[in-house]
Amino acid sequence: MTCFVILHYLVADETISTVNSILKNVEGDLRVIVADNCSPNDSFDVLTEKYKNEPRVDVIKNSSNAGYAKGINFGYDFAKSKYSPRFIVAMNNDMEIRQGDFIKRIEHAYKKTKFFVLGPDVYSTSARKHQNPEKSHITSIEDIDRKAESVRKIMQDTKMLKIKEILRRLKPVYKFYYNIKKTKNDSEYVRKPKAGVCLHGSCLIFSELFINKREYALYPKTEFYCEAQILDYECKRDGMRQIYSPYLIVLHHEDVATEAVNGSYSAKMIKKCERVLASLEIFRQLILKDERENHG
Repeated sequence: MTCFVILHYLVADETISTVNSILKNVEGDLRVIVADNCSPNDSFDVLTEKYKNEPRVDVIKNSSNAGYAKGINFGYDFAKSKYSPRFIVAMNNDMEIRQGDFIKRIEHAYKKTKFFVLGPDVYSTSARKHQNPEKSHITSIEDIDRKAESVRKIMQDTKMLKIKEILRRLKPVYKFYYNIKKTKNDSEYVRKPKAGVCLHGSCLIFSELFINKREYALYPKTEFYCEAQILDYECKRDGMRQIYSPYLIVLHHEDVATEAVNGSYSAKMIKKCERVLASLEIFRQLILKDERENHG
């Protein structure tokens, strides 16, 4: 069996679209777990009512909005305990799967590579780019320091944030920018499977090797951001094989939930930077802990 864990927050329509794309398109023995991260609106009730007669869907609610990693772990733990699946696909609630043989492709990749974590080709329909594999990864304190410094520079450059906010309101300019960006990103599309790469956190496929080894999917101390980078670090540390496969495709219709919560582009970017810095510090503490343990 394959379980799809979808982390839900606020936007019921997006979650329903994601769930329905799985139920309608994906063939095979599957269950969908919608993990509501304690949404403060009525979307949990909407989803519960929507799927009350659908035996393949469980709608569960977290006791608090504990952030992305703990929200995914909440659904992962439920799937693992109730169904003992061979694979768990952890996804955002703004995604779409169109491949009918999606599960068969996972099974084929597992048979060939014995992966612990698999990442599909994640295509952002708003940014018009392929998001897997990640272009950069973090494996040391020095990497964290460099990343933190670049984030602080973004926060300090308030003039550039304002300019970007204005440009985003000018739809012709915005469209022209993304048409150019699409051409560049298409040329960077990774067409062959790759091993040992950092995977995009919006869709992660955990195999039975991972499920049997780990009680949680994502390092539980972060709230937002760096989840995939920490997972990459842990996989390399613990000898867990990560694979990117272009043969599995997931569409990512991103930013809807963020738009529902936050205001201006500048405010969202500042908030994002603050959260990234907080997660980088948590990451730093993890690496320091490992170094202390390794040196006895």
